[in-house]
Amino acid sequence: MLQYRTACTPKRLLTAAPRAALLLLTALLCAASATASADRTDPHGGTGGGPIVGSLTVRVILDGTFDPVPGAFVMAGPRPGTPFAGNCGFTDGTGAITFADPGLQGPIDVTAGAVGYRYFTLIGVDANDLVLALRPIVSTAPHYQVGDYVSGIDVDNGWMHYGDGNVDMAMVMPTLRMTSLMSFDMANLMGAPEVIYVLGQPFEIPSNIFIPQQWETFVEIIKDHYYLYLEPGAYTLAALSGRVPLDVLMSGGGLSALLAAMNWREIDIRDVTVTGDTNDADLNVDPDLTPTVTMNLANVPPGSTTLGLSVGDLENQAGLGRLVTLGIRAFDCAGGGDPCSGMVPLTTTAATGEFAGMGYLAVTMVDLTDTDDALVLLDRAPHPQYYTTTMSSYFHLLDPAYANGEFTWNDVANPGAGSPPVHLQMARLGSTDSTEVYWELMIAGGRLDFALPALPPEAPPAPVAGGTYRWEQASLGLGYALPSFDYDAFAFTDVPAHVTHLAVDALDVTLLYDPQAMEGPPGPAAGVMRFDASTPNPFRDATRLRFELARPAPIDLAIYGVDGRRIVTLLADQRAAGAHDVLWRGRDAAGLPLPGGVYWARLSAAGGHRTRMLILQR
Repeated sequence: MLQYRTACTPKRLLTAAPRAALLLLTALLCAASATASADRTDPHGGTGGGPIVGSLTVRVILDGTFDPVPGAFVMAGPRPGTPFAGNCGFTDGTGAITFADPGLQGPIDVTAGAVGYRYFTLIGVDANDLVLALRPIVSTAPHYQVGDYVSGIDVDNGWMHYGDGNVDMAMVMPTLRMTSLMSFDMANLMGAPEVIYVLGQPFEIPSNIFIPQQWETFVEIIKDHYYLYLEPGAYTLAALSGRVPLDVLMSGGGLSALLAAMNWREIDIRDVTVTGDTNDADLNVDPDLTPTVTMNLANVPPGSTTLGLSVGDLENQAGLGRLVTLGIRAFDCAGGGDPCSGMVPLTTTAATGEFAGMGYLAVTMVDLTDTDDALVLLDRAPHPQYYTTTMSSYFHLLDPAYANGEFTWNDVANPGAGSPPVHLQMARLGSTDSTEVYWELMIAGGRLDFALPALPPEAPPAPVAGGTYRWEQASLGLGYALPSFDYDAFAFTDVPAHVTHLAVDALDVTLLYDPQAMEGPPGPAAGVMRFDASTPNPFRDATRLRFELARPAPIDLAIYGVDGRRIVTLLADQRAAGAHDVLWRGRDAAGLPLPGGVYWARLSAAGGHRTRMLILQR
């Protein structure tokens, strides 16, 4: 909501709608289509091989590069020793490990992890050949400035610079992939705020908005650049220019009011390769945007804002190519009443010139006001430029709950409205105040609960008892061109190829038990040392690290950041057998206080090592 501020505090212009909870698909999946069969598992991540009957092979790879991860921890079962002794181990040089035991029968929970990477758990899987992809806890890729000028915007300054009552502008954003679209979040499409002055008032406006020089009531309005901040790589940028009434812009109605009144007029796309600190990327809007799509909405939950989008797939791959937004409108449904219905007109441009061969699809994202509930619905059927679509088969809203160490939620399938069943559930556990994610889970569609596996001490660091984490949950329906779905024989990349329905929600939870508190079977350093959980943890000023050696040994005890960088060495000398403890005050090697966040304590002795997660609160 826009709010007027004092002259020293800029008014926020074009702020985002309430944030959709879950960027979960982008955390788990690749934006490409692939298929697994019963006897061959997709090498980029998936399940297959047939039922688990005494044997299970797990290959662990890095997401994106698909390189094997030697030394990754893998556990087959809910805890060490269950359902058979020796159900924990570490991958070999090829990133693989095979478990064989008569007690190994599916379905079973399978977990993989490595230091500095998120845990990944398949809940209740019955497939004897698994490929699990790990992602870093936090991305450390740099972001570089991209942008410059948008030309071709038709401005009407009226007689003698009196103006015409409208403000002309352009919004620049990268083309999307299906995984980004399914986790649609307007905040991610808006750049960092910059301050401009409109009629003498300071405004915060996103950096990816460009406003050409124009006058209203003899007052100049201008923002002569746009900026995006992107990781290195190749991108296609899209600029949409539009015209919005000045009174709507000044009214304080927020993003939904602005998008409901915006008259989108022209568009341009261009390719750019981001390589360094600054990257110029001028755009020139030229092809006209024309209202060609009629989107009929129904069953929209009360108390929500629906964003309707017309989208062009530049490769015409039913949503798996580069996706450019061709039109966007907001539809509000007031709270306290019945579900809403209505019509949203959307613009497109012809599939000619730089848009030659483009296909058309439609998307809606329903965001519940002041909550983390969100619903996404896609119409992926091939369409001509002029078409009518009905968006009404939304899932029900998710209702997650956490009690006694168990995560539960409701079945969101809505067959009465025409939705498909829930084919797949996804979850992740992360920080409440940063982008760090510590655990990702995948669950069969018919299941409505899970518990975090209990890990042995030799496993990589994991979330701890007493810590508060952000739990994000998603239910997915694969309603496009998918005759059947088998959780025990599918490629993870099948999901963006077929997904049409999504319900998401999030909840802050305080773990009631430590998933790494159990003693398990021998690990790399078992019999040589024991590394207890630090106390207190989380901590503010200091925490005490305790360990015990079975015999004298050279010790290396150090603190690492989530990026794998050694921050400070606490011990590096010979220690006698017996119990030892070390106090760490949350400072680096120079004695400077560290910011709050997650850190790893790593103890190495006699060729083995153990790690513990530490949470520093400031």
